[in-house]
Amino acid sequence: MLETETANRLSHYIDAPIGHLRILASGWETTVFQFALESCSARFPELPPQRPLVLRFYQGILADDKGARESRVIERLYSVRYLVPRPYIYEPAHEALGAPFLIMEKIGGGPLFSATSFAHAFKTFALGFFGFVKAQVRLHRINPRLHEVRDLPRSLQASATPPGTSLLDRALAVIAERVEKGPLPGLKDALRRVAGRAGVYRVADPSIVHMDYHPLNVLVDGVHVNGVIDWVNTDVGDRHLDAAMTAAILSSSAFEHPRWMRDNLIGNSLRSSFASTYIPLYHAMARLDFERFRYCQAVAALLRLSMLGMMKTQGPETVGFRSEAIGEVTPAVVRLLTRYAERKSGASVRLDLAPLPA
Repeated sequence: MLETETANRLSHYIDAPIGHLRILASGWETTVFQFALESCSARFPELPPQRPLVLRFYQGILADDKGARESRVIERLYSVRYLVPRPYIYEPAHEALGAPFLIMEKIGGGPLFSATSFAHAFKTFALGFFGFVKAQVRLHRINPRLHEVRDLPRSLQASATPPGTSLLDRALAVIAERVEKGPLPGLKDALRRVAGRAGVYRVADPSIVHMDYHPLNVLVDGVHVNGVIDWVNTDVGDRHLDAAMTAAILSSSAFEHPRWMRDNLIGNSLRSSFASTYIPLYHAMARLDFERFRYCQAVAALLRLSMLGMMKTQGPETVGFRSEAIGEVTPAVVRLLTRYAERKSGASVRLDLAPLPA
């Protein structure tokens, strides 16, 4: 029913017949569809017929801001030949399909992490991991002062941060705001400790940063990276914080299925292997200041943990996700990330979760 209604409304908007529309993915933020035009669109002649396209919705209370931000980021990065899908149409109005949406090319390949079978997942990961790290380093080497990308929007914003505030200070302000609003008292000691050291690391050469760069957002085919997706969290700032976020995600992501990615001996060994491979490989391609990187690991862990805390206490919508995303905040994920945050911050960390408000 959803596919049929979406296809009919999209066909009316594009003014061309739609064929083969199906759900491609459904995640924390939205449902993504794949479709193809059966013939050329008179209204949008740039849309290629008989070729796979992607329809990405922006949903929730932050939909307008997220859609405008991500569509601009993808457009700007495409203009400098980075590994993003070609964007065709961004529609900010809600009338056509009930929400803002972006139409872009369908990139071939599949995610670097595959949950089909252990053998297939290991092969895919082993073949594509070098390219995964190389693509992130390539992003960090794009000069954010270039004309094509100098106006990229900043995603991390707290209510009290003025324009021009560094990415690090904005990240700390967002964590502090979440700690108060949650409330998340179990994060206060760690936040106090990392905030007290911020002055040492505030100044850094700016880079374009993805801030959600992980294996599910990188599409590969063998050893080749075909594209990077999900640019909602893109910002400009210290690349160490972006690399630290990737390390935190690699170290703490757990799934109920497959069983070998749970919080168990096999899953923990795999996560440790992923992170211990990622860090030296990144360092070999783009030298890290390890003292700065370790500090950023603590900040990244608290930023992610405070997001999970807000999802539990105030609802996923408050941090830009769909209500269904609450199912992803499992005890295993919280436990792994809490342990990680304690190790990196050197402080006691707890996520004492109050029930969602009625």
